[in-house]
Amino acid sequence: MADGTRKDFVTGVIAGLILMVIIDLAVPFGGPIIGGFTAGYLAKGDVVNVAKAGVYAGLLAAIIATIAAYMKLVQTQGMGYLPVGTGLFLYLLIGLYFVSLALFGAILTPAIRR
Repeated sequence: MADGTRKDFVTGVIAGLILMVIIDLAVPFGGPIIGGFTAGYLAKGDVVNVAKAGVYAGLLAAIIATIAAYMKLVQTQGMGYLPVGTGLFLYLLIGLYFVSLALFGAILTPAIRR
């Protein structure tokens, strides 16, 4: 990747991540789609580069959402302990949600850009 393309890619992933997390609090399915679209739009390049930006933004958002959900589970349990498998299962479910919708939003980018 050229230096300018890498900068656009990282900017796209970070902007998509921020939008994804903020919008997902208000509009559950809209956040990942809009965040993936934004990541892909700012990342530029071919379809593969756009899709990678959406997936990376989705994975990072899934990490943030999993930590928040896991901490909420620990808080409601009152024990302060949950098996590690619970966190892994949460990450797989939340990751599937964020990554699939962010990928869908990112793939829409080249179609709308033309």
